Amino acid sequence: MKRHETLIPLTHDHHHALAAIRRLAVASNGTDEERDHASRQFLWFFRKDTLVHFRDEEEIIFPLVADAPQARGTMERAMSQHAEIQAAVHCLACELEDGVPGAASIPRIVDLLRSHIRFEETVVFPMIESLSSVELDSVKLRQRTRATVTP
Repeated sequence: MKRHETLIPLTHDHHHALAAIRRLAVASNGTDEERDHASRQFLWFFRKDTLVHFRDEEEIIFPLVADAPQARGTMERAMSQHAEIQAAVHCLACELEDGVPGAASIPRIVDLLRSHIRFEETVVFPMIESLSSVELDSVKLRQRTRATVTP
């Protein structure tokens, strides 16, 4: 099924997030310096890209189905996952402040974000696309300025 045009930027965000966590996962098996560098790059990406993505979903997209009883559990799960991911990223930031380059938080972030992206792409977005195209066509997401991270 082709993704609705309004949701395509969010799907692109997912692609970029998967690339970012892949780099983070690879570095998790490296030296302290490699983990430190990859963790800092990921935190920068998360703050510049992923938090904007979360706000777009929470403030613009998710409210489209907030009144639909069949969407309630799905939306609660998506919002809960956003909070859980943010908590794990906060732990990574704290580890970096303490000088420990994220060895404990990295696998958790990678697992949480991969699982969340899969959930949104296979459950949340198809449910939202089941809305009338008139509603989705009227939605305007925030302007995207891609946060690129060099490998």
